[in-house]
Amino acid sequence: MVNINALDLNLLKVFNAIYQHRNVTNAAEQIGLAQSSMSNALSRLRIQFDDPLFQRSFGGVIPTEKADELAPQVKSILDNISSMIEPKIFDPSRASEQLVIAASDLAIATLAPALIPVLRQEAPGLSLRFVPLDKALAFEKLDAKGYDMVIGTFKDLPARFYRKRLQSESFICIASEENTGIGKTLSLKQFANTPHVLMTLKADQVGVIDSELKKLGHSRKIAMTCAHFLLLVEVVANSDLIATVPASLKNIAHRAGCKSYPLPFAMPDWDTELVVTQKFYTSNIGKYIMKLMLNLELAS
Repeated sequence: MVNINALDLNLLKVFNAIYQHRNVTNAAEQIGLAQSSMSNALSRLRIQFDDPLFQRSFGGVIPTEKADELAPQVKSILDNISSMIEPKIFDPSRASEQLVIAASDLAIATLAPALIPVLRQEAPGLSLRFVPLDKALAFEKLDAKGYDMVIGTFKDLPARFYRKRLQSESFICIASEENTGIGKTLSLKQFANTPHVLMTLKADQVGVIDSELKKLGHSRKIAMTCAHFLLLVEVVANSDLIATVPASLKNIAHRAGCKSYPLPFAMPDWDTELVVTQKFYTSNIGKYIMKLMLNLELAS
């Protein structure tokens, strides 16, 4: 019986080359071995398999019955090893995966119009499911493959995940075009005294803006809260309420009938990020879709 632990896989390359060429010299040239090294390898093969394997004939060698028996198995082993080592070429046009992307309605409204036309051209078989982001369960759902990708802002990220900045964000204020109480500029006093719509997923009515206003000696009245940015825009466009929103919502707000203003006080910018598992990040589909998304020119 052949001792598999003692078998040098390079010997299988020698066997395969000799079997294909039926000539030791030609086989040596194919795999880049000197004639002496080739002869030594053939001797080792004969010992390993306890068979001559190849016998001299006019102009070369002929395989023994044992060699004919081994040949298809050796070729299969070498082919399998090659497929393991050689990187698989990813063809987007053949992709048929369904990817689940969890994000806010704002992130979806910003990303989808830019992403989908490109995918329809490059990867028409790839389908996307945009779902509302449950931030409290985001990491758990990524681990369980309930989400393939998450779009959001995360202060702390466990080491098992990978993040990449999608875009930088800042705050603006929006008001209805019909709101004559606010002119070309928005003062801090107007901002604090005008009732607000607040987008929040929490039960309270306090946002990061309120903390900053408190430092400045002001507060604001929250007339309404909602869990969706697009609903917030419609409410503002049709009322005398104002709202503080990410700048990426500006174009959507303008189309809905809102005007926009810079905040009358300073607020830090922040990043919207793509978050995935390390496994998804290193996969062919992960590399493709993330590169595509990061190269998009997103509306802001």
